[in-house]
Amino acid sequence: MKRSTHVLLLGCLCVGSAWLSQGLARAQIYNQSTAWAQRQMMMQNLYSQQVLANQQNQVLTQAYWGGNPPPVYYPPVYAQPYYPPAVPYAGPVLNPYTPTGPGYGGVNSYSPVDPAAAGAGYNPYNPYNPYNPYNPYNPYNSPGYGAGAVLSGSADVMRAYGNVVTSQETARILREQANQAKLETRKKEFELNMYIKANTPTYTQEQEQVVKTTLRRIQTNSLPGEVSNGKSLNYLLDDLRKHNKKLALEPLSVNEAVLSRLNVTKGTYAMGILRDDGRFTWPVALQDLLTVNTRKELDSQVQSLVKEANKGRIDRNALKDVRVDMDKLRDDLVKKVNEIPSAQYMEAKRFLQEFSDATIALERGEAPVQAKFQRFIEGGKSIQEVTDYMVKEGLRFGPATAADEAAYRAVHSMLATYDIAMNSQFGSEKE
Repeated sequence: MKRSTHVLLLGCLCVGSAWLSQGLARAQIYNQSTAWAQRQMMMQNLYSQQVLANQQNQVLTQAYWGGNPPPVYYPPVYAQPYYPPAVPYAGPVLNPYTPTGPGYGGVNSYSPVDPAAAGAGYNPYNPYNPYNPYNPYNPYNSPGYGAGAVLSGSADVMRAYGNVVTSQETARILREQANQAKLETRKKEFELNMYIKANTPTYTQEQEQVVKTTLRRIQTNSLPGEVSNGKSLNYLLDDLRKHNKKLALEPLSVNEAVLSRLNVTKGTYAMGILRDDGRFTWPVALQDLLTVNTRKELDSQVQSLVKEANKGRIDRNALKDVRVDMDKLRDDLVKKVNEIPSAQYMEAKRFLQEFSDATIALERGEAPVQAKFQRFIEGGKSIQEVTDYMVKEGLRFGPATAADEAAYRAVHSMLATYDIAMNSQFGSEKE
């Protein structure tokens, strides 16, 4: 029984060994077949690449040589692509882009030298080869040129570099000329500005010219309104005040009747119709609106106010009562506007306005100023004496009343004559 068992085990071992050996042999055959198939595929890829390289060489030949006879083409020698060697790359590895050595494609299409040609001539597949006399892109494509064309090209490079340097220097010169032109322009601009400033009148000079022009107009052609409101007389007086000199001119006498019509003041408002100690004449339109007793009462109040004001005393309560009465009289005049003739109405309205201005001057202490001037002109004075007095006292001409306008025009004429003579003698007026 034991012997049978041993034989059975031995038989199983033999069968298993045979089966295992057969499997190993099959695996080895399979691996060899796979490696051969891979090598075969690699060789086919190599052949395809070689065919593509040949086609590219033919395209370059057709494109760059045109109708000229193409150069001799040396086809590369390939190894047998279909024999599966044991090791496909057994030989040394070569650089296919080496200009002079054999390799992939046999010829580097961009090498200037053809290693396959006798004597290593030019490469017909390089369209930029300077040694190729038939290259249409070669500026020296003449059969007579050889290696000397390289020297000509070098000369052209040097010439081009010289042109670049010359252009750069020319540009620098032009830039410097442009900078000089800018400086010259700035210089001329500065000179122009200085010329304009030197010949442009200043604000003060312009004002002086305005004053001179206005003075000439006031002297020769004053408006009636400028004379009656005292503006023209004050302008001439201010011009005479600037000179403060004595003029060798025959005195221009003015009688007392004319001078007594002048209203003088240290401010703006003058005594006007109240300068003669408060005595005045009522307009016709107002006489009709007031009773005789009322007019007499107002006259008495006003004269008393002026008399006290000449002494420097102001009764403000009495002044307030007079103003209230005059305001009531103004209202009554307005109510009768359609019943009073226009001329009389305008006369009465102007009288009321002048009376109001006189009460303001009275309140501001102008009564003593006017009284002193009235005493000064007694017996008449020359226009020079009147001017000197007003300059010394710091007085000005106040507005004229309706009865004073003729006297203002006469005084204006004499003042203008005096002022023109003063400017002519001292040369302060330029013609």
